[in-house]
Amino acid sequence: MKLRPTLTILAIVAMGILLFVPKSAKAQEPVTLQSLDFDCLQTILRNCEVLTAGYVNVDSGEYEGAPMLAWQTQSGFTHDDGVLGGFVLFQFGDDGWELLDSGFDGARFQLPAANEDGLLHIPGYSGGTGAYNVDRLYQWGDTGGALYREAWHTIDMRSWLGDIGTMLPPGLEIWKGVDYDFENPWSGLVARTALWRADDGNCCPTGGSAVITFDIVDHALVATDIVYTPPVQAK
Repeated sequence: MKLRPTLTILAIVAMGILLFVPKSAKAQEPVTLQSLDFDCLQTILRNCEVLTAGYVNVDSGEYEGAPMLAWQTQSGFTHDDGVLGGFVLFQFGDDGWELLDSGFDGARFQLPAANEDGLLHIPGYSGGTGAYNVDRLYQWGDTGGALYREAWHTIDMRSWLGDIGTMLPPGLEIWKGVDYDFENPWSGLVARTALWRADDGNCCPTGGSAVITFDIVDHALVATDIVYTPPVQAK
């Protein structure tokens, strides 16, 4: 049975009274979603199967319940990369449904999740023991320029890893993917991760764990704080 939950956004403040994402200079041709549940759309995968599909609807204001976003997560393969997971994300515009983004660089992508600050997160992980992050994060907001308009911006989720070493306790590192959590307004934008010492095995971190807090600056995640929990000492 195909999973087709209908998500709702918890009061996306930045949307105001605007329902539709305005067209960009690279606006896509309208697509039809009648077969969203069972036909892979806009995919590069061979032998593709739809794993999950659904809609994100407006849940406040004049347009409550109207369509805003739709998605699929997919599974298949390519000749170059072997078995892969993918996602496609559509937005509802002036002329109907258009492709907003897609990705085919992970082993699996999970259901999109939206929060009340206008963030949309698609969790994703690579294959292998590393389970590295291939997540996507989008934020609704002003596109800038002389004319005020709003659209979805892609948020850089990778550059913070180049700066995080100086914030970690000496001798500790992040070797694998982190567990992002953007859904709980009381905890902010965070990621949880185990920590490795240089002589640890890849399977078995012994350096404790950390909760990393982020801000979004210039469309990028920026680590602002770390709460470190040392490993439990054996008695």
